Amino acid sequence: MKGKLIPFNGWSKDRIARGMKTCTSRHTRYTDDPRVTYISPALPKWFIVKYFWKEEGAKSPEELIEVFSNIYGRVVGVNEKFYIHFGDFRE
Repeated sequence: MKGKLIPFNGWSKDRIARGMKTCTSRHTRYTDDPRVTYISPALPKWFIVKYFWKEEGAKSPEELIEVFSNIYGRVVGVNEKFYIHFGDFRE
């Protein structure tokens, strides 16, 4: 694969391998990752948690909030903006 690939932590890799994670939210647009089929406009975290928690691989909206906090090492604000990347991220 060519292009800058989106990095994933262990939690995400597990969910991707199990077919549970079909999108990922990032501050940066990864336009060169060939696995990405669509990138949303910038959306607030509350919207992602409410409508895309399952596609993000979480078992609940609360789990996704916890994942955000663990990744960033802080409470991520509800209005903080992210781009949702959709695609098949299996290796």
